[in-house]
Amino acid sequence: MRRFARLPALVAVAAWLVPAAPAHAVSPEHGNSVFRAYCVHCHGPEARGCGPAARLYRPRPANLTASTRSPEYKERIIRGGGQSMGRSPFMPPWGQQLSGEDITDIVAFLSTLEKKPAAEC
Repeated sequence: MRRFARLPALVAVAAWLVPAAPAHAVSPEHGNSVFRAYCVHCHGPEARGCGPAARLYRPRPANLTASTRSPEYKERIIRGGGQSMGRSPFMPPWGQQLSGEDITDIVAFLSTLEKKPAAEC
């Protein structure tokens, strides 16, 4: 038992000595690429809710350029899907397909978009 008495102190020192993983450098450019691969089918190339599949859904996909939601909200709805946030059940949960970095980058990309009125699809 005595030999394990120092174990917590050794673990604490080891954790302090191991370098932390570098923080993710948020990239709106990468977010644009991920958006184009996963989101453009419904939200469209201008993120106005007019993608090729938009006509299949009621309600229509959101005009993301006009969103007033917080970045945290956007991350949660992308990760968990529309139904998890009391929104459209047609918005799929992307948390299993996309990494946390991908989702953060999509939100960063969305913040760069110029506000535009809803389009007539």
